[in-house]
Amino acid sequence: MASLPPDRVVVINDRSTKVGGATNIAILSAELLQQRGIPVTFFAGDGAPANKPAADTINLGAVPLLERRRSDALRLGLYDPPVYERLSGLISSRDTPSTIYHVHGWSKILSPAIFRALAPVRDRVVLHAHDYFLACPNGGFVNFQTHRVCELKPMSGRCLTTQCDKRGLHEKAWRTARHMLREQFFPTKRMAANIVVVHERMRTYFERAGIDGTRIETIRNPVLPFVAPGLQPWTNRNFVFVGRLEPEKGFEDAAKAAKLAGLPLHFVGDGAGRALIETRFPDATVHGWKTKDEMRDIIRSARAVVVSSRVPEPFGLAALEAVSCGIPVILPDAALLADEIVALGCGLKFRIADVEHLATAMRSIAADDALVHRMSDNCLREAAGLAHSPESWADELIALYGRVLQRANRSPSDVVRRRLATVGTAHDLHDGGVR
Repeated sequence: MASLPPDRVVVINDRSTKVGGATNIAILSAELLQQRGIPVTFFAGDGAPANKPAADTINLGAVPLLERRRSDALRLGLYDPPVYERLSGLISSRDTPSTIYHVHGWSKILSPAIFRALAPVRDRVVLHAHDYFLACPNGGFVNFQTHRVCELKPMSGRCLTTQCDKRGLHEKAWRTARHMLREQFFPTKRMAANIVVVHERMRTYFERAGIDGTRIETIRNPVLPFVAPGLQPWTNRNFVFVGRLEPEKGFEDAAKAAKLAGLPLHFVGDGAGRALIETRFPDATVHGWKTKDEMRDIIRSARAVVVSSRVPEPFGLAALEAVSCGIPVILPDAALLADEIVALGCGLKFRIADVEHLATAMRSIAADDALVHRMSDNCLREAAGLAHSPESWADELIALYGRVLQRANRSPSDVVRRRLATVGTAHDLHDGGVR
């Protein structure tokens, strides 16, 4: 049976403005699909941007949970009724048997309410796992108290009694409740879901959580170089960190290591940690968020890019953007790309959250021009095998949608049965008090 092309893709994401990470990927998918002639509806929790990712963009006008009053964030982060009403209304009025619903990000604005709305069409829902929130309540498989990668089974007794959250035990309890509610609305353990992981090794983490892996597929993210090839990083001195200045990204570890090694460090990014960097590490330079055009001179001055995340980074977009233009990278051993990067001779790894070990790696890069030259050559030679181009990524998405639609329409009676079951679950919860 030939694959069916979708007649519309509804892209669902917290934000519709490029702020990095999963949001940029969600927006890119909308752009590429429209270029291929596939209609896109972009459903986002934030306010309308100046440049909409799709002509048909639905913005709910909300702000991230961390920018709301605490009581509102706690309540609406668990379940936001207007989000359910808007998405459910969209599905009721515009759904077709060949509509795909592709979820990218939901934890910062939209809440598990989207999963209740999506339950009746779950056979045509694709969940894109840019992080670990489908499997782990704190989203990172990391104990933020011990700064170590977590080896526990998510939602096990030991997990539930371990204070691993970066904000406290009350936040762990809230995240646990949210995780349970999401799983109740949209089961991923007792029923297979269409899940995309961005690296093969994410499967191990999902399997540990008990997620049904029958329909998990790996599609690595698309990568474009920061700048065109032709750089000579072995002639430069600067080290560059690209990403959010948030604790889980390990920005302070990078700053401490650079200070310890006596090396210049430039931050491209913003977040709650900016004031800390500017106050405690005056020798570091914080540029804030920059477009790729604005980043050009910063990247051209880079000897290496530092990725110092304290979570087992699933993909590491900044690392591969650096590799693709010939800049070596230093990244933690828990990053899923770390072993590949080192084996290909494109960079070095260090023990996660170990500042002295990171400083040692930075010194090694700083002291050896020949090493950096070899790594740069390796980067340019190997980059294409580490990630998709935008074009090949779009091909993979469209092929995935075809397989999803083929399964969803293969057995009408089975589809009806499963849809009735999921609708029943939603109504049961509604009767039980979820409004």
